[in-house]
Amino acid sequence: MNEYKLKEAYAEWVNKESYDLFITLNSERELSYEKMSELVLKLFYKTECTVFGYKKRERYKKTLRIKRLVAIEHYNKRTHAHIQVKTLQSFTNEQMIELLRLEYMALLNTKREKSFLFNATQIANRDAVSRYITKETNKQNRKLNDVIDLRSSFISKAKQ
Repeated sequence: MNEYKLKEAYAEWVNKESYDLFITLNSERELSYEKMSELVLKLFYKTECTVFGYKKRERYKKTLRIKRLVAIEHYNKRTHAHIQVKTLQSFTNEQMIELLRLEYMALLNTKREKSFLFNATQIANRDAVSRYITKETNKQNRKLNDVIDLRSSFISKAKQ
């Protein structure tokens, strides 16, 4: 499969789920791919526990989750994560952004607001966002890695 077709296939697959928010996470110090993955995993775990409560979150691990697709870039620039997030039913997009922002700042133990650490917007063009987060597909595949970080993503099966 040539590089263009592979990139298109990834973008098409990512675009199947209708995510609401596009978030970029950075850190103040350089992190490895694995450490950034751990940080994203911890962010969403803490947020899910805040929203659903620890006991419910642990009991219903497959349902009480925030749907997200995580792509971590670490080749050309500092390691950072692009995340597409599905807003929870009882939240507005603005509330969801604020909840995740506060949890992320608490996780980093940041006293002041630093806009470069957490940048979130509502998705206007799903296709463009899907293509953007999968742009490192070829570099990752050459190293036998995946552009999507499946460890920190939560992608539920489509109901048919």
